[in-house]
Amino acid sequence: MYTHNFFTSVLSNTNMTKKLLGKILLIAVTFLNILIIFGQFSTYSLLKKSKLFGILEDVNENSNRMFDVPEFKYLISKPRCSRNSSAPYFVTLVHSSPTHSERRAACRDTWAHSDPRTKTYFLMGMVQSPSLQKRIDEEDARFNDIIQGNFVDSYHNLTYKHTMALKWFSENCPDVKYLLKLDDAVFVNVPAVHEYLLNNTENGVHLHGFRVNRLVQRGGKWKMTREEFSDDLYPEFVGGASVIYSNDFVHEALKKTFTTPYFWIDDVYVTGIIREQLNATIKSINYLKLGGDNLTKVLEGNVTTLPEPMFIVSEHDRNYDDMIKLWEFTKSYRKTQPHRMR
Repeated sequence: MYTHNFFTSVLSNTNMTKKLLGKILLIAVTFLNILIIFGQFSTYSLLKKSKLFGILEDVNENSNRMFDVPEFKYLISKPRCSRNSSAPYFVTLVHSSPTHSERRAACRDTWAHSDPRTKTYFLMGMVQSPSLQKRIDEEDARFNDIIQGNFVDSYHNLTYKHTMALKWFSENCPDVKYLLKLDDAVFVNVPAVHEYLLNNTENGVHLHGFRVNRLVQRGGKWKMTREEFSDDLYPEFVGGASVIYSNDFVHEALKKTFTTPYFWIDDVYVTGIIREQLNATIKSINYLKLGGDNLTKVLEGNVTTLPEPMFIVSEHDRNYDDMIKLWEFTKSYRKTQPHRMR
Protein backbone atom coordinates (compact mmCIF):
# COMPACT_ATOMS: atom_id res chain seq x y z
CA MET A 1 0.00 0.00 0.00
CA TYR A 2 2.76 2.41 1.00
CA THR A 3 4.74 1.65 -2.17
CA HIS A 4 1.63 2.19 -4.29
CA ASN A 5 0.92 5.56 -2.65
CA PHE A 6 4.53 6.64 -3.06
CA PHE A 7 4.57 5.94 -6.79
CA THR A 8 1.13 7.48 -7.17
CA SER A 9 2.44 10.63 -5.46
CA VAL A 10 5.61 10.72 -7.53
CA LEU A 11 3.64 10.21 -10.72
CA SER A 12 1.19 12.91 -9.72
CA ASN A 13 3.99 15.32 -8.86
CA THR A 14 5.72 14.47 -12.10
CA ASN A 15 2.57 15.30 -14.04
CA MET A 16 2.24 18.57 -12.12
CA THR A 17 5.90 19.33 -12.79
CA LYS A 18 5.42 18.67 -16.49
CA LYS A 19 2.36 20.93 -16.56
CA LEU A 20 4.28 23.62 -14.71
CA LEU A 21 7.29 23.29 -17.01
CA GLY A 22 4.95 23.34 -19.99
CA LYS A 23 3.35 26.54 -18.80
CA ILE A 24 6.76 28.09 -18.17
CA LEU A 25 7.93 27.02 -21.61
CA LEU A 26 4.75 28.38 -23.21
CA ILE A 27 5.20 31.70 -21.43
CA ALA A 28 8.86 31.84 -22.47
CA VAL A 29 8.05 31.07 -26.11
CA THR A 30 5.22 33.62 -26.10
CA PHE A 31 7.50 36.25 -24.57
CA LEU A 32 10.21 35.46 -27.12
CA ASN A 33 7.72 35.79 -29.95
CA ILE A 34 6.59 39.13 -28.55
CA LEU A 35 10.19 40.32 -28.47
CA ILE A 36 10.73 39.18 -32.06
CA ILE A 37 7.52 40.83 -33.26
CA PHE A 38 8.29 44.01 -31.34
CA GLY A 39 11.79 44.04 -32.79
CA GLN A 40 10.44 43.62 -36.30
CA PHE A 41 7.83 46.33 -35.69
CA SER A 42 10.44 48.66 -34.27
CA THR A 43 12.71 48.08 -37.24
CA TYR A 44 9.80 48.64 -39.61
CA SER A 45 8.80 51.77 -37.75
CA LEU A 46 12.34 53.08 -37.87
CA LEU A 47 12.62 52.38 -41.58
CA LYS A 48 9.24 53.92 -42.21
CA LYS A 49 10.14 56.94 -40.12
CA SER A 50 13.45 57.15 -41.93
CA LYS A 51 11.85 57.13 -45.35
CA LEU A 52 8.74 59.20 -44.79
CA PHE A 53 9.21 61.29 -41.71
CA GLY A 54 12.87 62.23 -41.49
CA ILE A 55 15.65 61.12 -39.19
CA LEU A 56 15.34 62.31 -35.61
CA GLU A 57 18.99 63.17 -35.16
CA ASP A 58 20.90 66.32 -34.47
CA VAL A 59 22.42 67.78 -37.61
CA ASN A 60 25.84 67.96 -35.98
CA GLU A 61 25.85 64.24 -35.14
CA ASN A 62 25.38 62.98 -38.69
CA SER A 63 25.83 65.76 -41.19
CA ASN A 64 25.88 63.33 -44.13
CA ARG A 65 22.33 62.11 -43.60
CA MET A 66 19.47 63.54 -45.62
CA PHE A 67 16.11 61.96 -44.81
CA ASP A 68 16.34 58.35 -46.13
CA VAL A 69 19.71 58.94 -47.83
CA PRO A 70 21.93 57.83 -44.92
CA GLU A 71 25.19 58.58 -46.73
CA PHE A 72 24.36 61.69 -48.69
CA LYS A 73 27.17 63.03 -50.83
CA TYR A 74 27.72 65.46 -53.65
CA LEU A 75 28.41 63.86 -57.00
CA ILE A 76 29.47 67.31 -58.19
CA SER A 77 30.23 70.16 -55.80
CA LYS A 78 32.01 73.49 -55.73
CA PRO A 79 34.64 75.16 -53.51
CA ARG A 80 33.63 77.20 -50.50
CA CYS A 81 32.60 80.79 -51.01
CA SER A 82 35.37 83.33 -50.53
CA ARG A 83 36.01 84.49 -46.98
CA ASN A 84 37.13 87.97 -48.00
CA SER A 85 35.62 91.24 -49.16
CA SER A 86 35.13 89.91 -52.68
CA ALA A 87 32.56 87.36 -51.49
CA PRO A 88 29.21 87.79 -53.27
CA TYR A 89 26.49 89.68 -51.45
CA PHE A 90 24.08 86.83 -52.14
CA VAL A 91 24.37 83.36 -53.65
CA THR A 92 21.81 82.07 -56.14
CA LEU A 93 21.03 78.34 -56.11
CA VAL A 94 18.78 77.25 -58.96
CA HIS A 95 16.62 74.13 -58.96
CA SER A 96 17.12 72.53 -62.36
CA SER A 97 16.19 69.21 -63.90
CA PRO A 98 19.15 67.35 -65.45
CA THR A 99 17.40 67.54 -68.84
CA HIS A 100 16.86 71.32 -68.70
CA SER A 101 20.07 72.27 -70.49
CA GLU A 102 18.29 74.93 -72.57
CA ARG A 103 16.89 76.63 -69.48
CA ARG A 104 20.32 76.71 -67.88
CA ALA A 105 21.72 78.14 -71.11
CA ALA A 106 19.09 80.89 -71.02
CA CYS A 107 20.13 81.81 -67.49
CA ARG A 108 23.84 81.78 -68.37
CA ASP A 109 23.31 83.84 -71.51
CA THR A 110 21.49 86.52 -69.54
CA TRP A 111 21.58 87.20 -65.80
CA ALA A 112 23.33 84.21 -64.18
CA HIS A 113 26.98 85.17 -64.61
CA SER A 114 26.60 88.86 -65.38
CA ASP A 115 27.25 90.44 -61.97
CA PRO A 116 29.97 89.66 -59.39
CA ARG A 117 27.59 90.50 -56.55
CA THR A 118 26.07 87.05 -56.86
CA LYS A 119 27.37 83.57 -57.60
CA THR A 120 25.00 81.20 -59.38
CA TYR A 121 24.92 77.39 -59.27
CA PHE A 122 22.41 74.90 -60.69
CA LEU A 123 21.23 72.09 -58.39
CA MET A 124 20.16 68.64 -59.53
CA GLY A 125 19.95 65.02 -58.41
CA MET A 126 21.45 61.90 -59.94
CA VAL A 127 20.32 60.32 -63.20
CA GLN A 128 20.08 56.73 -64.39
CA SER A 129 21.38 57.38 -67.91
CA PRO A 130 25.18 57.23 -68.34
CA SER A 131 24.94 59.33 -71.51
CA LEU A 132 22.95 62.04 -69.72
CA GLN A 133 25.43 62.02 -66.84
CA LYS A 134 28.25 62.41 -69.35
CA ARG A 135 26.54 65.50 -70.80
CA ILE A 136 26.09 66.93 -67.31
CA ASP A 137 29.77 66.36 -66.53
CA GLU A 138 30.76 68.02 -69.80
CA GLU A 139 28.43 70.96 -69.11
CA ASP A 140 29.93 71.44 -65.67
CA ALA A 141 33.47 71.17 -67.05
CA ARG A 142 32.61 74.01 -69.40
CA PHE A 143 30.68 76.32 -67.05
CA ASN A 144 31.71 75.14 -63.56
CA ASP A 145 28.30 75.89 -62.08
CA ILE A 146 26.55 72.57 -61.30
CA ILE A 147 26.00 70.97 -57.88
CA GLN A 148 24.66 67.41 -57.97
CA GLY A 149 23.53 65.17 -55.10
CA ASN A 150 23.17 61.39 -54.89
CA PHE A 151 19.36 61.30 -54.68
CA VAL A 152 17.18 60.48 -57.69
CA ASP A 153 16.13 63.64 -59.51
CA SER A 154 12.33 63.63 -59.75
CA TYR A 155 9.39 65.93 -59.12
CA HIS A 156 8.47 64.25 -55.85
CA ASN A 157 12.08 64.58 -54.65
CA LEU A 158 12.16 68.38 -54.80
CA THR A 159 12.43 68.54 -51.01
CA TYR A 160 15.77 66.71 -51.30
CA LYS A 161 16.97 69.36 -53.74
CA HIS A 162 15.74 72.21 -51.54
CA THR A 163 17.39 70.67 -48.50
CA MET A 164 20.60 70.25 -50.49
CA ALA A 165 20.49 73.99 -51.24
CA LEU A 166 20.24 74.75 -47.51
CA LYS A 167 22.98 72.25 -46.72
CA TRP A 168 25.46 73.43 -49.36
CA PHE A 169 24.95 77.10 -48.54
CA SER A 170 25.19 76.51 -44.79
CA GLU A 171 28.42 74.53 -45.13
CA ASN A 172 30.11 76.62 -47.80
CA CYS A 173 28.92 80.23 -47.58
CA PRO A 174 29.26 81.32 -43.93
CA ASP A 175 29.97 84.96 -44.80
CA VAL A 176 27.29 85.45 -47.47
CA LYS A 177 24.29 87.33 -46.13
CA TYR A 178 21.53 85.91 -48.33
CA LEU A 179 20.54 82.88 -50.37
CA LEU A 180 18.31 83.35 -53.41
CA LYS A 181 16.67 80.00 -54.15
CA LEU A 182 15.22 79.87 -57.63
CA ASP A 183 13.68 77.74 -60.37
CA ASP A 184 15.46 77.62 -63.72
CA ALA A 185 12.62 79.31 -65.64
CA VAL A 186 12.73 82.58 -63.67
CA PHE A 187 14.52 85.74 -64.81
CA VAL A 188 16.48 87.59 -62.12
CA ASN A 189 17.17 91.31 -62.23
CA VAL A 190 20.44 91.02 -60.28
CA PRO A 191 21.14 94.76 -59.77
CA ALA A 192 17.60 95.29 -58.47
CA VAL A 193 17.90 92.31 -56.09
CA HIS A 194 21.17 93.70 -54.77
CA GLU A 195 19.68 97.15 -54.21
CA TYR A 196 16.63 95.64 -52.51
CA LEU A 197 18.79 93.62 -50.11
CA LEU A 198 21.01 96.60 -49.32
CA ASN A 199 17.90 98.44 -48.16
CA ASN A 200 16.53 95.48 -46.18
CA THR A 201 16.01 96.33 -42.52
CA GLU A 202 15.07 92.84 -41.32
CA ASN A 203 17.57 91.00 -39.13
CA GLY A 204 17.94 87.46 -37.83
CA VAL A 205 15.89 84.50 -39.04
CA HIS A 206 13.67 85.70 -41.86
CA LEU A 207 12.82 85.22 -45.52
CA HIS A 208 11.49 87.23 -48.43
CA GLY A 209 8.98 85.73 -50.84
CA PHE A 210 5.70 85.73 -52.69
CA ARG A 211 2.74 84.64 -50.61
CA VAL A 212 0.56 82.05 -52.32
CA ASN A 213 -2.79 80.33 -51.79
CA ARG A 214 -2.62 78.16 -48.67
CA LEU A 215 -5.56 75.91 -49.62
CA VAL A 216 -4.63 72.21 -49.74
CA GLN A 217 -5.47 70.76 -53.14
CA ARG A 218 -7.10 67.32 -53.19
CA GLY A 219 -6.65 66.84 -56.94
CA GLY A 220 -4.40 67.82 -59.83
CA LYS A 221 -0.63 68.30 -59.93
CA TRP A 222 -0.31 69.10 -56.22
CA LYS A 223 -2.86 66.51 -55.05
CA MET A 224 -2.57 65.85 -51.34
CA THR A 225 -4.42 63.02 -49.58
CA ARG A 226 -5.79 63.33 -46.05
CA GLU A 227 -3.22 60.76 -44.94
CA GLU A 228 -0.42 62.98 -46.27
CA PHE A 229 -1.82 66.24 -44.88
CA SER A 230 -5.06 66.25 -42.90
CA ASP A 231 -5.67 70.00 -42.59
CA ASP A 232 -7.39 72.04 -45.28
CA LEU A 233 -4.90 74.91 -45.08
CA TYR A 234 -1.11 74.83 -45.18
CA PRO A 235 0.89 76.98 -42.78
CA GLU A 236 1.61 80.37 -44.28
CA PHE A 237 4.28 79.87 -46.95
CA VAL A 238 5.73 81.43 -50.07
CA GLY A 239 6.17 80.11 -53.60
CA GLY A 240 9.39 78.20 -54.12
CA ALA A 241 10.03 79.51 -57.64
CA SER A 242 11.88 82.46 -56.09
CA VAL A 243 12.56 83.03 -52.39
CA ILE A 244 15.29 84.88 -50.49
CA TYR A 245 16.60 83.44 -47.21
CA SER A 246 18.69 85.20 -44.61
CA ASN A 247 21.90 83.41 -43.65
CA ASP A 248 20.47 82.74 -40.17
CA PHE A 249 17.32 81.20 -41.61
CA VAL A 250 19.34 78.76 -43.74
CA HIS A 251 21.38 77.51 -40.77
CA GLU A 252 18.36 77.07 -38.48
CA ALA A 253 16.14 75.55 -41.17
CA LEU A 254 18.79 72.96 -42.04
CA LYS A 255 18.86 71.79 -38.42
CA LYS A 256 15.09 71.43 -38.46
CA THR A 257 15.18 69.10 -41.47
CA PHE A 258 16.68 66.46 -39.15
CA THR A 259 13.72 66.55 -36.77
CA THR A 260 10.82 67.60 -38.99
CA PRO A 261 8.57 65.10 -40.79
CA TYR A 262 9.41 64.82 -44.49
CA PHE A 263 6.93 66.46 -46.86
CA TRP A 264 7.27 66.26 -50.64
CA ILE A 265 6.04 69.77 -51.54
CA ASP A 266 9.29 71.57 -50.87
CA ASP A 267 8.14 75.17 -50.55
CA VAL A 268 5.41 74.15 -48.09
CA TYR A 269 7.98 72.10 -46.17
CA VAL A 270 10.70 74.77 -45.91
CA THR A 271 8.87 78.10 -46.05
CA GLY A 272 5.73 76.85 -44.30
CA ILE A 273 6.21 73.96 -41.87
CA ILE A 274 9.81 74.64 -40.88
CA ARG A 275 9.43 78.43 -40.99
CA GLU A 276 6.49 78.16 -38.58
CA GLN A 277 8.61 76.10 -36.16
CA LEU A 278 11.33 78.76 -36.30
CA ASN A 279 8.77 81.54 -35.86
CA ALA A 280 10.52 83.26 -38.76
CA THR A 281 8.96 86.31 -40.36
CA ILE A 282 7.98 86.50 -44.01
CA LYS A 283 8.61 89.77 -45.79
CA SER A 284 6.23 89.86 -48.73
CA ILE A 285 7.74 90.95 -52.04
CA ASN A 286 4.68 90.33 -54.23
CA TYR A 287 4.94 93.90 -55.53
CA LEU A 288 8.44 93.21 -56.86
CA LYS A 289 7.51 90.44 -59.30
CA LEU A 290 7.14 91.23 -63.00
CA GLY A 291 4.02 89.47 -64.20
CA GLY A 292 0.62 89.90 -65.76
CA ASP A 293 0.09 92.84 -68.13
CA ASN A 294 3.46 94.44 -67.29
CA LEU A 295 5.29 91.25 -68.24
CA THR A 296 3.32 90.98 -71.48
CA LYS A 297 4.12 94.58 -72.39
CA VAL A 298 7.83 94.07 -71.76
CA LEU A 299 7.93 90.89 -73.86
CA GLU A 300 6.04 92.61 -76.68
CA GLY A 301 8.29 95.68 -76.53
CA ASN A 302 5.37 97.98 -75.66
CA VAL A 303 6.56 99.40 -72.36
CA THR A 304 8.12 102.80 -71.72
CA THR A 305 8.04 102.79 -67.94
CA LEU A 306 7.32 100.45 -65.04
CA PRO A 307 5.85 101.06 -61.60
CA GLU A 308 8.23 101.98 -58.80
CA PRO A 309 10.19 100.16 -57.50
CA MET A 310 11.85 98.12 -60.22
CA PHE A 311 11.03 94.38 -60.37
CA ILE A 312 13.54 91.89 -59.00
CA VAL A 313 12.29 88.65 -60.59
CA SER A 314 9.84 87.58 -63.27
CA GLU A 315 7.00 85.13 -63.11
CA HIS A 316 8.17 81.55 -63.62
CA ASP A 317 7.87 79.44 -66.78
CA ARG A 318 9.92 81.79 -68.95
CA ASN A 319 11.37 80.24 -72.12
CA TYR A 320 14.67 81.08 -73.78
CA ASP A 321 13.23 83.89 -75.93
CA ASP A 322 11.51 85.45 -72.91
CA MET A 323 14.75 85.44 -70.95
CA ILE A 324 16.64 87.16 -73.78
CA LYS A 325 13.93 89.82 -74.12
CA LEU A 326 13.92 90.48 -70.39
CA TRP A 327 17.71 90.68 -70.39
CA GLU A 328 17.74 93.22 -73.22
CA PHE A 329 15.03 95.21 -71.50
CA THR A 330 16.85 95.45 -68.17
CA LYS A 331 20.11 96.42 -69.89
CA SER A 332 18.45 99.24 -71.83
CA TYR A 333 16.50 100.33 -68.77
CA ARG A 334 19.68 100.69 -66.75
CA LYS A 335 21.04 103.02 -69.40
CA THR A 336 17.94 105.23 -69.63
CA GLN A 337 17.05 105.24 -65.92
CA PRO A 338 20.23 104.44 -63.98
CA HIS A 339 18.81 105.90 -60.75
CA ARG A 340 16.33 103.03 -60.63
CA MET A 341 18.74 100.18 -61.41
CA ARG A 342 22.29 100.37 -60.12
